[in-house]
Amino acid sequence: MSNLQATNQREEIINGSYDRPAGVSVIAVLLAISGGMLLIAQLAVFNRLNATSSDLSFPALLQGAIGFLSLLGVAGAVGMWLGKRWGWWLALFYFAYAITRNVNVLISIQGISEQFGVPASDQGVNYVKYGIRVLWNALFMVYLCGETAVTFFFGMKNVNKWKAVLLVFAVCIGIFLITTLVVA
Repeated sequence: MSNLQATNQREEIINGSYDRPAGVSVIAVLLAISGGMLLIAQLAVFNRLNATSSDLSFPALLQGAIGFLSLLGVAGAVGMWLGKRWGWWLALFYFAYAITRNVNVLISIQGISEQFGVPASDQGVNYVKYGIRVLWNALFMVYLCGETAVTFFFGMKNVNKWKAVLLVFAVCIGIFLITTLVVA
């Protein structure tokens, strides 16, 4: 009897329990919804975006950035749902990109309001809105990098999370600098 019990325990340890943590499921669904809706919205207003962005002198860049972000969200959702390491990396990059983008907006609010003649006193709601977006995405990154079941689910126990975060932010800043040079 005890020999049978030991065999079952050994099989359970070998096969492991690969149940997806609830937080990973929530993040995967949110990424799929946001990426899918962004892709659908882009396709629905493709011509209007081209007309608007041509006035701004960078139509291909705008379409490319929106398409990249939507596909990144969908691919990250699939990878996270399946428990793949690349899903973890794509989700981490997605949230770092969102933080970088929203910090850029926070920095730009003052200049844009001056350019369009909007009183600076009316911009408080924008600072709060984009500040909350930065915090929201930062919380997702903290969850993904925490030493919880998430780390074990994706097999990321031996990955230095600080280096991973610095790497994705370096790539995001690089993208920001390249696109700034292309548009300028």
